[in-house]
Order: sequence, then C-alpha cells, then structure tokens
Amino acid sequence: MEWSVIKEDLYYEDGSLRDIITDNDEMSLEKWKLLCDFLQENYDLQVFCDGNKVEDKFGYSLVEKMIYDGNHFYIASFYVCNIGLTLYFSFGSQHLEFDFFPNQVDSLDKHDGIANFMIQLANILQINIKMTGENCPNNYLLKVVPITN
Repeated sequence: MEWSVIKEDLYYEDGSLRDIITDNDEMSLEKWKLLCDFLQENYDLQVFCDGNKVEDKFGYSLVEKMIYDGNHFYIASFYVCNIGLTLYFSFGSQHLEFDFFPNQVDSLDKHDGIANFMIQLANILQINIKMTGENCPNNYLLKVVPITN
C-alpha cells in the first residue's frame, strides 16, 4: 500500500490523538507483568505522577501501584521510531491505552514501526490490539490479531 493512502486513512491530521488499545478491557495482572517486561527490555521509559517525573525505576511493582492508585494520574512516556507514545495507568487494571500524535508518523518506516509495536503487543499479550481515533474505541483504524501460541 502506498504511504499517501496509509497517511490519509490512519494518520490524518484533525487535531486529535490516535489511541492504541485492547479490543476489550482484557488486561489482567499477568498481562500487565508481560507488558512491563516487554517495555523494560525494549524502551527507555519516563514515568510521571500528576505531571511530575517519578524517579523510581519502571518495573512491575511500580506498575501495580500505578494501576491501583485512584488518587493520582500516572503515565509512562517512551519512543517508538522517534514517535512519542504515552501509556496511561489511570483507567483501571483491565484497560490498556497508549496514545500518540499522528503528525509524528510522517513516513512509511514510522508507520511500520507503529504497526510492528502493535504486532508485538498482540503476540506478547495474546489479545487483539487496535488503533483508533481519540476516544473512539468502537471504530478502529487498524487491528492486529495475535498469532496463537
């Protein structure tokens, strides 16, 4: 598929973010552990609580604290192919959500980086992963189904 078509269909610029989410609220503590291990092994993450950088090392004990702390807003930021992704921890333990600015995906190589990230997530977590417009969970732009183990 040509880059111009992919850009128009997936990364159109309307001022909104793109979300990368699970097909359903299917996260479990076991899946959070798998996600945490994957992110630790492959990315340099910075964690923020209520906008302030958290100095604790990103790890499962911190993730478990963040997903159950209803008094604070936690995020982790990292880059995939020079595209800034943000992972949210304040939506409960069963909900997984990343977001990014679509204008950062300005080439086929960067699209491939995002698509490969989604494929890795789907295969590691063994759940469907989809890209949607911001706050549009039922209308996916791209969906990845895991290869079953």
